[in-house]
Amino acid sequence: MNAQPVPDPSFFYPRSFQLKDVPQGNVDNFRMLLDASLSSDKVMTAGPPLHPAPTEYPGNLVTPFTLILDQPSAPPPRKELAAAYAQQGGSGKDPVRMSGWQKYLDDQLLRNPGGDHYYLGKNMVSEDPDDRKSFLARVGKNLSDVVDNVKNFFGNLFMESKFRYRDENNEIKEATTRGFIGTLLDFSTDLGSALSFGLWRPDNEQEPQGFMERISSFGSKLKKAILGDLVEGIPKSVNHMAKNVLLAGWNLVQVIPDATIGNFDAGRKLTTEIFDNGQVMVEYLTDVIPSGEAWFRVHAANLLDSKVPVLYNLEMPEHLQGDTRWQYVRNTPFRKTIETIGTLLADIAAISLVGQTCFSTNQNSEKQKLLNSLIP
Repeated sequence: MNAQPVPDPSFFYPRSFQLKDVPQGNVDNFRMLLDASLSSDKVMTAGPPLHPAPTEYPGNLVTPFTLILDQPSAPPPRKELAAAYAQQGGSGKDPVRMSGWQKYLDDQLLRNPGGDHYYLGKNMVSEDPDDRKSFLARVGKNLSDVVDNVKNFFGNLFMESKFRYRDENNEIKEATTRGFIGTLLDFSTDLGSALSFGLWRPDNEQEPQGFMERISSFGSKLKKAILGDLVEGIPKSVNHMAKNVLLAGWNLVQVIPDATIGNFDAGRKLTTEIFDNGQVMVEYLTDVIPSGEAWFRVHAANLLDSKVPVLYNLEMPEHLQGDTRWQYVRNTPFRKTIETIGTLLADIAAISLVGQTCFSTNQNSEKQKLLNSLIP
């Protein structure tokens, strides 16, 4: 009998599914596996193998081993796939099909603790509504979010605090932002390095060589100290601290509805809708006011390339590396639009407030002069 060797069994029977098999944020792979799982019932009843036999497979060779190979390999269960993808930090929503509002909502809820389905400590977003059915789980998460926002407050007060964002591959990543004290120390370091023309380098940077390099080092360090640390860094850290206080209070208030109407499906949905959107509103308002993240993006400019404020931000792509003002957000047309409108309205309100204050001060001075003239 001239029997050909039997092919490697792994060709017919793929290895078992494991959590690590789902790449982080790889929506296409997840969709492919899920589609296979959805069609698993049909495959099992129809009977054809998932992988066709190679042309050199001896069709007249029938052994117990070949009978096993002819059985189709079942794809992993849908529940297992969803759990694995969630553990890898993925989202059930396809980033390509997500609207600008959905991306903005996701970005803002990742920024600080509070979102009902956002478990930032695990870098995970849950799509399972059953996670909120437990009374202790709901109230416990609210109190945990309060504590985490308080931690972030002290992080923004001292050296640094952590936050999450999605990169261009839709993966949840972790980054840090400087705190108030940390920014003051950076200001002192950068200013000292500038005034010493690079002789003092506490960051162990390469020493400038020659007269022109020292002049260039003086200019770049002075610019970083004034614009990067004093003008941008310190106001941002104060803004972040105020945001943490507001969100901690918001999370604490949510305990009451979660402990009462949260015991019903409709109540849980309503509570999530109100408090998640409320958190996004807090994030938005603190972003667009002077010293906010969006405020600095909208007012950014590039004088060397004749890029003026507002238009410079509008021309930015959705993903940009190398500049912290844009690196940690998905700068979609929707985000650009609402942040530009909010920032310009905040500018008008600030100018009006300053003008009203100056006018009132001048008016009071005139009244005081008139009273002084009437008093003998």
